[in-house]
Amino acid sequence: MPIQDYNIYTGDAYKGQESDASTPRVNGTGFAEAETGFGLSLQRGTAEGQVLVGHATGNVFAISLRELNHEAATRPSDGTTNYTINQSVSYMREGYVNLEVTGRAAVAGVKANVSDGIGEFTGGAAGAGETASLNVTWMEAGIVGDVIRARIDIV
Repeated sequence: MPIQDYNIYTGDAYKGQESDASTPRVNGTGFAEAETGFGLSLQRGTAEGQVLVGHATGNVFAISLRELNHEAATRPSDGTTNYTINQSVSYMREGYVNLEVTGRAAVAGVKANVSDGIGEFTGGAAGAGETASLNVTWMEAGIVGDVIRARIDIV
């Protein structure tokens, strides 16, 4: 009998993916004021119900969640997808989510930094163009490029 090898869509974690569906969490939906990716820091937009990439002096309003019902951002597809302007954005305000480590390595139990303007998360001490977050904590250690578990809390 042939042996089947199931190796498609079996990655450990994806940026913006909820990392633990069994724990309490607070999710919501808004509308993209500008194009937004998955697993990025969000702040309230200029109009009611809108969100956009960013933070308010380190306070992250929410993190954009990964959804599988989006078309590819490029043709032919390179695997990237985005929320487009005025598209419904799923986000997490409180709970565990997978985030990509950018800039510097992350340390478990330490607050993440937010890259101003692009909403990515870094480890270590906040550098130029970054702000220390008040409410996003790394739950695992990871090097640049890793997708690891983090927690956002409502402040």
